[in-house]
Amino acid sequence: MASESRLKKALVIYNPTAGMTVDIDMCLGTIVHKLCEQFKAVVTVRPTVPGLSGRDIFCGLDGEFDLIVAAGGDGTLRLVLGALSDAGSHVPVGIVPLGTGNQLARNLGIYEENILTDPLERALEIILTGVASRIDLGRMNGEYFCVAAGAGPISDAIISPSAREKANFKMLAYVGSIIQNIAAPPVVFHVRTGSDDFHVIASGVFVTNVADLGVGTLSDTALTNDGLLDLCILNPEEFADYLQLGFRFTGGFVGGEASYYIRKVQAVDLEVAPVPSPLSKLQTLAHNIRSALKGKLDEEPPVYTKVTASIDGDACGTTPMHVEVVADAVTVLIPRRN
Repeated sequence: MASESRLKKALVIYNPTAGMTVDIDMCLGTIVHKLCEQFKAVVTVRPTVPGLSGRDIFCGLDGEFDLIVAAGGDGTLRLVLGALSDAGSHVPVGIVPLGTGNQLARNLGIYEENILTDPLERALEIILTGVASRIDLGRMNGEYFCVAAGAGPISDAIISPSAREKANFKMLAYVGSIIQNIAAPPVVFHVRTGSDDFHVIASGVFVTNVADLGVGTLSDTALTNDGLLDLCILNPEEFADYLQLGFRFTGGFVGGEASYYIRKVQAVDLEVAPVPSPLSKLQTLAHNIRSALKGKLDEEPPVYTKVTASIDGDACGTTPMHVEVVADAVTVLIPRRN
């Protein structure tokens, strides 16, 4: 931090449309007030705008900062933390979670859904009294991510709800989206991890930096500071499997586990093998029903040549995907442990 001989400098980068139901002006006023009064800092405020890149986010700002606050969802964090990683910066970042999922903040213990806790008040308390900790980031085809990169019908289900649906229904917005993807055939993926090279049939492949991906704790051993990513391959076949995944988005619980596979990796290459994929009985039935509703009774399931790639719940190009960990990438402020 800064010496006592000069005023501290803080930069607040915020998403003016985060969450859609958040009074961003009131939140911003509270953040600036706290930083001025308790952190004793001169505060600069910068909003994000559509199309803003990590390379542009610090353009035109004079000098160095003692603290950077990222106020928004995982997309805002991805932008800020990625830019700091590229710069090799050790400036601590305070996180104010204002998005729908806030998955990185959840996994760092900054955000929790508790009606007795004010999320903004908790986040500011951690910024003022928390511990600076280095964490890893992921990078997919050159684009940083904080939470996970993904591909396949389940990944598509995560990116399909609109911003308004997510604002109105929170994590429940994903339940119907996942169940609707029952009709989508799984994908034959070609996976290379350096030590292994294999094909796998899957409805979702995620390379995650955190334990809680929103669909539950896919890997009990996933850490944000272990220098590794977790390759998680999901292949639900029965309705109960899809229902389990859907309810995991709500934080609820349904007995049983949807089948999945986990492996620790430093890097992974993922592409689609352009061959027909077998459908389970449920997927066949769902596909036939959807085809009938479209008036195409004899429609064959598609043979994928590529699928949409996602990072942190946002679409980001298509396969093939090269995913790698950026170990010890940035410094964030996390809660003190008693």
